[in-house]
Amino acid sequence: MSEIGFHIKEAGELSDDEFNALRRHYLVYAWAERDEHRNLHRDLDAIYTEIDGLVARGELLPIVNSLNTCGRIVIFSTESSTLALREFQQAMLVEDKTVHLVPEDSPSTAMLDTLTPNDLLIVVTTSNGFARRQRTVIERCHAYKVIVTASEDPALHAIFDDVLAFGKDADEGSSLHRIYATFGVTYFFDRLFAQYARAFDPLL
Repeated sequence: MSEIGFHIKEAGELSDDEFNALRRHYLVYAWAERDEHRNLHRDLDAIYTEIDGLVARGELLPIVNSLNTCGRIVIFSTESSTLALREFQQAMLVEDKTVHLVPEDSPSTAMLDTLTPNDLLIVVTTSNGFARRQRTVIERCHAYKVIVTASEDPALHAIFDDVLAFGKDADEGSSLHRIYATFGVTYFFDRLFAQYARAFDPLL
C-alpha cells in the first residue's frame, strides 16, 4: 500500500500491480466475511477491548510521559496510515505539542537521522511489514523508539525501547490487517490522546 501512497490517483493511472494490491487491500475483509464468516462488529469489539485493556493496565503511561518530556515527537508510518494519524497530530496541537508525521516514501525520512535520545520516535506498523522494510532506518535513529503494532515479531520488536501491541493477528495481507490498520490505529491514538489530556491538560 505504501507504494500507492496518500495521493489519490485515477484508476487508469495505476499500474496493474498497484491496482491489484489496492483491490486485495480493500476486498480481503469482504472476502473473509463471505468465506470465513468474519463479523466486523465482533472483530472491532475485540480490537477495542484489547486497546482498553492497555489503558486499564497503565501500559500507555510510559509513552504519555514521554510525549510530555521529550524534545521532538515523530511518528513514522506508511502513507496509508497517515490519514488516521493526522487526527492525533491535530489533537496534540491543543496540548501545545507538535507531532511530525513522516510517511515511508517522504523525503523527510532524513529527519529521523537528526533525532537524539531526548526525542521520541513512534513507529506505526500493524502488520510489522513496514518496520521490517525500514529496519535499517529505524535502527540508525537515536531517539527513544516505540512501536505500535498488532502482530508478533519478537526479533523485530527487540530493536525498540517499548512495544505497544493491541493485537497479534494483523499479518500483512490478512483479512484483519486493514481492520487493525484503519479502525485499530484510529482508536489507539484517540485513547492515547485522551490519556495525555487527562494527565497534563489543566482543564481536565
